Amino acid sequence: MSKPSARISFITQKGKRKKLDRIADAFDTNLSSVINDALDQYIDLHEWQLAHIEKGVEAAKKGDFATDKQAADFFKKYGRPA
Repeated sequence: MSKPSARISFITQKGKRKKLDRIADAFDTNLSSVINDALDQYIDLHEWQLAHIEKGVEAAKKGDFATDKQAADFFKKYGRPA
């Protein structure tokens, strides 16, 4: 059973459209499938990021921060930002 769909439209640069068409041709699929796959990846990534950001904000609101020793150990192991 197929999922319900909704039509959307947007404008992009010609170069991007050509690249999307090339990908669709190479994988023997249609433009909608390529765009939906790209949207799925974008949504998955950003939902993951938002969930982790929200978790961090909630921890911060509760005062759950790394101790000075934990922070020092982290930087000792991974280095300091440039």
